[in-house]
Amino acid sequence: LQTRPDGSRFAVGQPTMIRDEIARGTALRTVLPIAALIPCLMVVIALVIAQSLRPMTQLAMHLDNQRPDDLEMLPLKNVSRELQPFVAAINRLLERIQTILHHQRRFIADAAHELRTPITALSLQAENLDQIELSEEARSRAAHLKQGTRRMKHLVEQLLMLARFESGEATDTVPVSSLEACAKNVIGELLPEAESRNVDLGFQSLEQVSTNGEPIMISVVIRNLVDNALRYTPSGGRVDVGLYREGDQAVLQVEDTGPGLPSDDLERIFDPFYRGSKPIGEGTGLGLSIVKRVVDRLGGAVSLENITDADRTGLRVVVKLPLTA
Repeated sequence: LQTRPDGSRFAVGQPTMIRDEIARGTALRTVLPIAALIPCLMVVIALVIAQSLRPMTQLAMHLDNQRPDDLEMLPLKNVSRELQPFVAAINRLLERIQTILHHQRRFIADAAHELRTPITALSLQAENLDQIELSEEARSRAAHLKQGTRRMKHLVEQLLMLARFESGEATDTVPVSSLEACAKNVIGELLPEAESRNVDLGFQSLEQVSTNGEPIMISVVIRNLVDNALRYTPSGGRVDVGLYREGDQAVLQVEDTGPGLPSDDLERIFDPFYRGSKPIGEGTGLGLSIVKRVVDRLGGAVSLENITDADRTGLRVVVKLPLTA
């Protein structure tokens, strides 16, 4: 509103709608660049964080790919200066764990080795009791004594074998040209025990296959699996052993007609000294643990599954090893 010299007045007005439109345009020109910039900033921040944490991701993948018994130090190469103290602390922890495990394995090996001689002498003395005239009660006690010494001797041998593979002494492998020969020898040695238990032990399939590994290692795997199957197979049952090719792998399969394993035991059955929730016989709980360690060291895999067919039950153990020419 303005007054002119002659006393008249004039007024200039503007619709509110135009002002609102100007305000909206100004707000949009201010907000839209910021709204478009926020996703770009988020992408840039994510890339920067990912690039900064890439060494940690690589270290995590390196740890995941290592064998459970491999305590190799983490590499400090390409690790940022800020993360190096953290990685160095992890390496010091791994070194302490490695030292503790070494002393533990050394103790087990030494203890088992020292026990071997007196137990062998005790076994010989117990066997010599058969040459002496004894009463019926004395013979019964002597039989229990021989049974106990056999169990102790078996336990010591298993402990020595376990300590050998855990200490890494059995890392050198040579081609085993005839796995079926190892399997035949083991089955032949266990046939008398199978007959005494009234169990039908034999081969379901037998092919000529070869893999890398010491013959004694392969024999230990077969013996422990078959011995375990015989222990859990009732009288009149059957244990079938199969050896065949499957692609680029040699497969050893042992099936029995026993009761199988509870589902909870399948997850822990490879733990040392674990005999399951329903142990049978005089096992030590080390057989399957040794099998697992030997197979892992040979680059293979071992799996267990219950047989739940309509006409039978049992346990199926499958060992797969890399096949050699």
